[in-house]
Amino acid sequence: MADINRMVLMGRLGADPVLRQTKNGIPVATFHLATEAYLKSKNETETTWHRIVTWGKPAQRCSEELKKGMPVFLEGKMRVRKWETDDGQVSYFHEVHVENLKFLHRRARDESVQQTEETSDDVLEQVVSH
Repeated sequence: MADINRMVLMGRLGADPVLRQTKNGIPVATFHLATEAYLKSKNETETTWHRIVTWGKPAQRCSEELKKGMPVFLEGKMRVRKWETDDGQVSYFHEVHVENLKFLHRRARDESVQQTEETSDDVLEQVVSH
């Protein structure tokens, strides 16, 4: 049996993406994505935050076009990073490395970049039908 490491998320950015470059000059953008789930037993909504990482041209595009609160749909792989503090404590954090990203916001009519016509429901329908 083959293992599967695949994340599919749709949510909103918690802050503007942060763009950096690796030592080799490769652009990398990070941002946090909020997803919500309704908990029927508690009659409330629970928010989960995901750390998202994009590389290369998609990273540049994210930093140029995405802003806090904008909706996105993405697919990627979960990765766990580990680091050790100066006092020897080991910490871990999970992040999703993006393989496919769709911007779900609508652009202003006066912008020269082509408008996206897909809504979140359209994207979900495409994912479910595949």
